[in-house]
Amino acid sequence: MKKLIYLIITINFISCGSSKEKDLHGFIISGKVTHHTEKVIYLNEISTKGLKLIDSAIVNADGTFSMKGSIQEKTFCTISFPKGAAILLIDTNSSMNVSIDAENPEQYGLSGSPETETLKKILLINNKYMLGMKSLETKYAQYGNGQVPSESIQVQIRNEYDSIMKKRKTELQDFALALDKSVVAYFAANFLLPESDFDFLDKIDQKNYSFLRNSKYAIEHHTRVDDLRKTAIGQVAPDIVKPDPFGKTISLSSLRGKYVLIDFWASWCKPCRAESPNMVHVYNKYKTHGFEIFSVSLDDNKEAWMKAINDDKLLWTHVSDLAKWNSTVVNQYKVEGIPYTVLIDKEGKIVAKNLRGEELDNKLAEIFK
Repeated sequence: MKKLIYLIITINFISCGSSKEKDLHGFIISGKVTHHTEKVIYLNEISTKGLKLIDSAIVNADGTFSMKGSIQEKTFCTISFPKGAAILLIDTNSSMNVSIDAENPEQYGLSGSPETETLKKILLINNKYMLGMKSLETKYAQYGNGQVPSESIQVQIRNEYDSIMKKRKTELQDFALALDKSVVAYFAANFLLPESDFDFLDKIDQKNYSFLRNSKYAIEHHTRVDDLRKTAIGQVAPDIVKPDPFGKTISLSSLRGKYVLIDFWASWCKPCRAESPNMVHVYNKYKTHGFEIFSVSLDDNKEAWMKAINDDKLLWTHVSDLAKWNSTVVNQYKVEGIPYTVLIDKEGKIVAKNLRGEELDNKLAEIFK
């Protein structure tokens, strides 16, 4: 799946080059690294466009190092190692000291930067749930070698996955909303929670933008919220016109008069395939009540796409331009990861987003009661 969250979870960054400032005014990072075999470490800025080198430092024989330079504004940065990274918030004129164990860099020690302490707290919340995901992977490790789990096990995996991710989302959102005039809220919204609902993102924007409007993170977030408003709940869903597996062009608007679940997925997406049994269940349960599924695949291989449809018995409307993440629907609906769903009513208005599993079943039961 396409998500910046995995940039932060895996933290296996590539860096090159070097630039140092002679100006004594700016940031200073000093500290010590243990269990580190490399002679040079790198400080990279984290952005939605990737990583940008800010500075590098030689690690002395005793593990000590020092970095200094100038930046224009508060900036999220990473000192990365093969097993993770220390994520820091560097200010324009600041001095901090860090102690990093390269075997477990997320647990770094810190002094001199209260906002980085806040950032670290939110990262530790995220790491807690990522450990839960690793436990889930271990629990079902026997299905990682091409063995397909039974339908009941697939549903169980999906429910456990959804439970972990729902709790993670709730705790991170609550933490971010409690922050006052801090750019750390944008880190949660734009990096850790790319799948956040519009209501949360809008609240972050309304609470912070007037105070932090000069921050690049505030500007990026504000622009994002304006874009997402076009597909917010209550808006008419933009029409999608794409070919089905047999080359016939089908439009989303042709299904007006029915409740339609727009399902963004792909044959190569394991969480999507794990959701298939539940999708089949709700389709069969509600199709006679005026419910339809309009699946939009982000595949780029027609044979794989059609095989997944047949193997999973997905007997509803399917379309794709086979352009993967270059599909026009990605920008049209601001799809940041799959599986992703949008539920629209008989008039084509968006009534819910990202419903899966039990939540989807409950919503449909409410609609068709």
